[in-house]
Amino acid sequence: MKTHKFFRFLTLAMCAVTFAFVTGCEGPEGPQGPAGTNGTDGTNGTNGTNGTNGTDGTDGVDGNVTCLECHSADNPQAKLEEFHRSAHASGAIAVDYAGGRSSCAKCHSHEGFLEFARTGTVAEDITNPSAWKCKTCHNIHTTFEQADYAFRLGDDVTLVSGNVIAGNNNTCINCHQSRRAYASYVVGENKTYTRKFTGDAIAMYTVAAVGPNGIQGVLNGTGDTLTVVFDVPAATHVYINSEHAGPHHGPQGDLWAGENGSVPGTAYGPHSDGCVKCHMGPESGHSFIPKEANCTVTGCHSSSKEPALKAFEARIKAVGLALADLHAVHYDEAAEKADGLFFAFHPMYASLTTAQMQAWWDFTFLLEDRSKSAHNPTYAESLLSSAEAALGIN
Repeated sequence: MKTHKFFRFLTLAMCAVTFAFVTGCEGPEGPQGPAGTNGTDGTNGTNGTNGTNGTDGTDGVDGNVTCLECHSADNPQAKLEEFHRSAHASGAIAVDYAGGRSSCAKCHSHEGFLEFARTGTVAEDITNPSAWKCKTCHNIHTTFEQADYAFRLGDDVTLVSGNVIAGNNNTCINCHQSRRAYASYVVGENKTYTRKFTGDAIAMYTVAAVGPNGIQGVLNGTGDTLTVVFDVPAATHVYINSEHAGPHHGPQGDLWAGENGSVPGTAYGPHSDGCVKCHMGPESGHSFIPKEANCTVTGCHSSSKEPALKAFEARIKAVGLALADLHAVHYDEAAEKADGLFFAFHPMYASLTTAQMQAWWDFTFLLEDRSKSAHNPTYAESLLSSAEAALGIN
């Protein structure tokens, strides 16, 4: 009896479940099943092959070795001591000789030369010009290598003649060259010039080289102004138009190149690097003072040339005195005794014959070169001999 009741109960229960499923009633959530198994990791890829190591660079020069080329215990001081004996280091070159004026500053001041080296010109006057120093010529410490003290200017130099100079003299010749050529004084037409003189100049020009139809000095009523008329016929005469006339005070490069005298010449081959060899040789260094002992290095001379140089200087003076008699130059004996022959002669306004003018130009050219012919003996001799002949000397 109990068994029948149990089966009846089980049948009813199954019917209830079936009915619930059919009618959409959801039963309670069953217990959570066990977690699934993780998948197997993939196989790692093969590493790439390492690149080949580069070649090791060459070791640089040890810093202290490069520095010690200049900065040894004595070297900098020795160079400075030499340089301070040079005219380049004198304040007078900048202050007394127009180092602030834009047209002069390129060569007469440190600031002007740097501007010229950078831009090719000096645009404006310089307020406080200073004398030259190490960094004027040398572009120091930009790469900190052995060539770090190279010259600022090494380009070719074109002289007033149009000749281009290349080589180891370039830095020097940028300044040691003529500013004018002889041809600049040849006007090519008849001209008359009237000039007035005052002060000490009155005595100098009371008698002047006025040309064929010029008028000697006429004083005004108060006697403080002298008027002189210079006649310059183009066919026969040339005019000295300034008391600063001439090639200017540094024609060494022109004489060395054999040009810019009244007649052309040829360059002085033995001194192809003469500026450096003679002015910076072992006996001179940075003083730039030429020493005869340097000639043993250049091999130019087998014996002393000092007697020949003195004889040449005496001939230059004789030509200058002859030109003073023509009133083409003014001679100052006191200046010669104090400072030397170069400071003894100054140009004067004058109308000269063509031959006299050529003699005046060559005399001024050789005087302002200051080497007494050493920069180009052959060319200097030809110019001086020509001047002597034109003036009737010897």
